[in-house]
Amino acid sequence: MKPTEFVKVNGQFWGEHLKGVGEHLAGSHRNELPGPLLFPRMMVLTETPDWNILELVGVSREYRSLEVRRRKAASVEEYFGLGDGAPVVTLPGENLFKDATVATEVGRRELVDRFPGADKMIGNEFTGPGEQILQFAPGNFSTFDRVLLVHTVGASIRVHWTFFALAIHRSEPADKYLAFLRNYAQAADHLDPIGTLSVPVGDLDLKGSPFASTYLGHGLPDSTVDQFLEDNESILLSAFDATRLIRRPFLERQEDGDALQPDFILETADGNHIVGDLGLPLLEGKKHHRTTSVHDGAAALARYADYFTSPEHRAFAQTKYGVDVSDPRKLLVIGTQDTVNPADVTDAAIEIVDYDSILRLHLAANS
Repeated sequence: MKPTEFVKVNGQFWGEHLKGVGEHLAGSHRNELPGPLLFPRMMVLTETPDWNILELVGVSREYRSLEVRRRKAASVEEYFGLGDGAPVVTLPGENLFKDATVATEVGRRELVDRFPGADKMIGNEFTGPGEQILQFAPGNFSTFDRVLLVHTVGASIRVHWTFFALAIHRSEPADKYLAFLRNYAQAADHLDPIGTLSVPVGDLDLKGSPFASTYLGHGLPDSTVDQFLEDNESILLSAFDATRLIRRPFLERQEDGDALQPDFILETADGNHIVGDLGLPLLEGKKHHRTTSVHDGAAALARYADYFTSPEHRAFAQTKYGVDVSDPRKLLVIGTQDTVNPADVTDAAIEIVDYDSILRLHLAANS
């Protein structure tokens, strides 16, 4: 199937399917659903030399016509994760992961300790040794329906929640792919149609701007770091079980009077701390010069962590911000579309989470 055929088939199927769900299920069966029915916001269609990949991203309270973005990736493995070595799961024939977690053994051990909301998202577990979680092969129809992917390289961990993704080898014909989508949709529970998510989230406002994917980029180039953190403070606090967010702390170095300035520090409920940067194209000053490089982000986080090894620096932060930071976790928030290479984080010991996954952790923590 050529990429142009892939685009056509997905546009036809998902437009009809999600529109029908939005018009029918959300109204006539509202009282039977466990909570608000959430829809994706964008359809991302990715072409690699051998594979076509569909992914639905973003979260919307109502169905709206999906925005479409096309892109290319070097390989299907690059698209879905990082790491080399033996795979956790080898994918022969048709593969379905639904409401599941696919993780390295190290990643699974660390998951709930670092991300408390994840315990409500784990579902079916697929874990194993190694740092490459998936290995694809021709003939695959590999579907990831609300799946948490947890990759590790050394002491670094990347968490990525997929709303819905499907990888199909380019040798497969379009009519077979369309039949597969239709059969999968027909086999789904009527109250749980594919490409949707129902979450009992109480009185949370699901209509505000935070409930859009950073993949969309809506407003990001015009939003400052302070504005982004203000808009998303409650999401960051609940996703990481934190009680306090300190925005743009100014960390003066006693030895030379210079300073470091991470984007935020989170104080967690257990008294620990997370120092974080936003690897997003946000506005800073009058020009857009924030780095979105994972490698550079990891280097900056290492400098922040090193700052707190000094008793004088810890005392400065304690006096100015009322936090006693020791051995903080290092967090880089990236865009949903960003890929991560093992070389970027081999010696970094950082946590990498895209914004859509933080949003999902927030919804899980409040469900």
